[in-house]
Amino acid sequence: MPFPDNLDAPARTMLTSESGVSRTTHVIEDFKTKKLRLLTPKECERINGFPDDWTNTGMSDKRRYFMMGNALVVGVIEKIGTEIEKIIENEN
Repeated sequence: MPFPDNLDAPARTMLTSESGVSRTTHVIEDFKTKKLRLLTPKECERINGFPDDWTNTGMSDKRRYFMMGNALVVGVIEKIGTEIEKIIENEN
C-alpha cells in the first residue's frame, strides 16, 4: 500500500481502526501545506459516499471514524439494489 495514499487513485477500504495510527491508517499529503496528515471524519464520510457530517451527531471523532469503517459504500449498495430490481422486473 502506498505511503502516503495516492490522491489520484481510488481510496482504499476504510477500517474501523481509522482513528488510530497503524500501517493501515489513511495518510495523505495535504494539498495546501504539503504536510502529511490523517483523513478527517468528513473526508471518511465522502469516501464512503455519505453526505458531509452524516456522523456528526455529537459522538466523538473516534466513534465517527469507527462508524465509517463499519459502513458499506453507499454507491455500491445502490448499484446492487438497481441490479436486483432489474432482475425482478425481467422475471415478471
